[in-house]
Amino acid sequence: MVLFLIMVAHALLETARDALFLTKLGPDRLAWAYVAIAAAALAAFVAVRRWNTAHDARWMLLAFLIFATVGTSVLAVALRQSQWAAFVLYVWTGLVASLVVPTFWMLLDGEVKIGEAKRVVARVAAGGSLGALVGSALASVLAHLLPARHLVTAGAIGFGIAAITIGPLLAGRHARRTAAPKSKTAKAQAEAARAERSMAERVKAETPDPEKMRRYGILLVTFAVVSTVTLTVGDLMFKRVLSERIDPDQIATVFGAIYTGLNVLALLVQVVVTPRLIERLGVGSALAVLPMMVLATSLGFVLTGAAVAVLALKLADGGLRNSIHRVTVELLYLPMAMTERERVKPIVEVVGQRGGQALAAVLVLTLATGATATWTLAIMTVVMTSMWLVTVFFTRRAYLRRFRDTLDTAGIQREVKIPDLDEAAISMLTAALASPDERQSIAALGLLAERGRKIPALVLYHPNTAVVRQALELLEGDLREDVQQVLLQHTEHTDPEVRAAAVAAASRTGLHPGRLIACLDDPEPEIRAAAAVGLAVMTNAPPVDTRARIDALRDGTTADRVALAHAIVRMPSPVFKPLLLQLLSRKETAVTRQVLRAWEIAPELTDVDRLFLLLENPRVRGEARAACVAGGEKYLTRLLQALDDPRTSLGVRRHLPRTISRFRTAEAAAALIDRLPREPDGTTAFKILRALGRMTMDDPALRIDAALIRAYAERCTQDAQRYARLAEALDLHRSPRPLPGFNLLRQLLHEKQTHAVERVFRAHGILHPKDDMRSIHDALTGCDEDHCGAAREILEHLLSVDERTLLLELIERGGKPSRDEAEIRERFPTYTEVLSTLLADHSDSLRCVTAHHVAERKLTELRDELVRLKPLTASKLVTQAFEQAIARLDVAN
Repeated sequence: MVLFLIMVAHALLETARDALFLTKLGPDRLAWAYVAIAAAALAAFVAVRRWNTAHDARWMLLAFLIFATVGTSVLAVALRQSQWAAFVLYVWTGLVASLVVPTFWMLLDGEVKIGEAKRVVARVAAGGSLGALVGSALASVLAHLLPARHLVTAGAIGFGIAAITIGPLLAGRHARRTAAPKSKTAKAQAEAARAERSMAERVKAETPDPEKMRRYGILLVTFAVVSTVTLTVGDLMFKRVLSERIDPDQIATVFGAIYTGLNVLALLVQVVVTPRLIERLGVGSALAVLPMMVLATSLGFVLTGAAVAVLALKLADGGLRNSIHRVTVELLYLPMAMTERERVKPIVEVVGQRGGQALAAVLVLTLATGATATWTLAIMTVVMTSMWLVTVFFTRRAYLRRFRDTLDTAGIQREVKIPDLDEAAISMLTAALASPDERQSIAALGLLAERGRKIPALVLYHPNTAVVRQALELLEGDLREDVQQVLLQHTEHTDPEVRAAAVAAASRTGLHPGRLIACLDDPEPEIRAAAAVGLAVMTNAPPVDTRARIDALRDGTTADRVALAHAIVRMPSPVFKPLLLQLLSRKETAVTRQVLRAWEIAPELTDVDRLFLLLENPRVRGEARAACVAGGEKYLTRLLQALDDPRTSLGVRRHLPRTISRFRTAEAAAALIDRLPREPDGTTAFKILRALGRMTMDDPALRIDAALIRAYAERCTQDAQRYARLAEALDLHRSPRPLPGFNLLRQLLHEKQTHAVERVFRAHGILHPKDDMRSIHDALTGCDEDHCGAAREILEHLLSVDERTLLLELIERGGKPSRDEAEIRERFPTYTEVLSTLLADHSDSLRCVTAHHVAERKLTELRDELVRLKPLTASKLVTQAFEQAIARLDVAN
């Protein structure tokens, strides 16, 4: 109602100002009026910013409406005295619009959530369009009966009524504020304090990056300037053409009629087109609708010179600016925090809107002069519209980026790649080797070794033994004499682990064989094992019975076997392949880890069949996957064969997709995608989705068959729909006191629906790797309204309207019944029809639980169905469940 009254008053003033200005002063002075409006708006903006109560939008709106009522009333009197009052009226109308309308929208922004913003903003904007229509129609009628200056008086009355309407809103807010409880218990006070702290922590965690928000605000200002310049130049062109072809006595009537028609069009667009267009195109794409229309009509005028093209431009402006364009621009503020909105929005209004008008006026005064002024304005409109479309592109990207940032606050960065190092980075890492921080030095050693850099000798003197051990592990090849001397010293180090690492390094480099022989009798198993393994593979070693030493370690304690396997990791050789299998047969986790590390370093020592079986062991699965990847293309082929082989155990099969994804090749991705629609095990299919999602996230340029992924997502959507309808059918036929089997079946259907929806999001995550579909899904199914609204905005730009609508309906409905009860009853007229459908489902768990429930309810009419379906199943578990249900039904008979 408030916006309706504001727009009625504004439409009356707009008609009066245009008619009086063009009649008394002519179109040539319009540009100066826009410059004056910008100056007045800037002065008002500075004054309002210094006003202490400017933070309450309701009181600001009331004050501005009173200000507008008084000022308009004064102008209504002044118009009788001077023709230059028409100039002041033109500036006044723009100033009032700059103060009242943005304040109203700021008030609305503070009252709505992201999720409901599109619906609320569109409806309220429709009230504004209706007000503009009523005001224009009223102005057209009054212009026939009274002089144009009386429309100003009517506008003042409209602003006054709007100010009165604000009163109940202020009173309602004051009542809510004063209705707080008079006293609180200590428990309530403590809970309130905890809630306040929790909110403060959340606000601190979710505060957007100030630099990013500043850039976004600058982009909004730029968007407003470019769009305003374009529309202002087009408006000046329209008024120039109109003033040249219409009798001055008829201008007020004509403007009233035109504005009425434009507002009728705007209202129709707002009510009928805007909600559907934004729903289908999304906010970002809807921003381009008005500039595309303006570009087409202005180009038409440039090419043909027809006045109808200018009229079409004004129709596009009047029909879309206050409907689609206004709503989408207001929605651009949603990603901003309320405090940021309150700061940026007035700047956008003053600098963007009024500054844009002033800039347009300067351009017109500079370029559009003489007989070709109208044609020049058309050329300027075409150029500015092209710039406008460019800003739409960047604004759309920034808008989505803000919502992605909102979701990022609820998640973490799961995988981070280390970039390639340049020479400056290498120098920095070399300097970091001397750091007293153990983690920093070891990390620097690892990075240098990965890039083939020699380990400096000085690091062997590091005071931290962990750093020295790591440096010794990385020594290989020909060593300088000073390094050889230090290495010999470390074979007598007081730390057993340093001694073992030094012995292993000496054996790898063929140094100090005599010292290795002495270490065979060391009391520490790590050192004995390193010496025995090293001597066994050294070509220049003296004759020593190392075989007996190795066998003693193999048959000794677990610590001996761990030391032996670790020594082989340091010095892998084909002669140790049988020994590694012997160690693996002990089934000791610590020993198995070392064996897998040896297989990773030397894939030629690997027993592939034994390696794949170890994927089932969660304690060593990570090391087993690393060993698989180390095997290269040969192992990838074997893994793909195992995934397609029905004899592969389920425990191994479920961990093959993630292992295959570690190869990060197009061949691996293609094989997983090909297997996805054919995979009978739901858990394995889900793991294939996860694996593909990680692969495309790591490498967005990875080639994938998008058609197969879309087909799978569509199939999962259909599964979710089917499970939802089956659950509703169960509820329609439920008994007053349902049995436990019914409750289990109902919960299982809901779980199946939820998992099917999650699979849809995982599939789309493969197609859109730059958007974290997992976070979007979590936000949509979570309780945070802001995150949910942000996820909806992102989803709007990724999926078609049909896909998006269906998914959101499945998520929002949850366990609630749908409105298709008649259709469900027609499809499933009886309870046995529902259970018969569930018995034939492709889910083993559903079929087993349904068979149990059939026996529980003693539904003997379904015995023949169980007998018919039993031979068709390949699952032993389902077959057993069916046999048990048949036996129980026979007993019931």
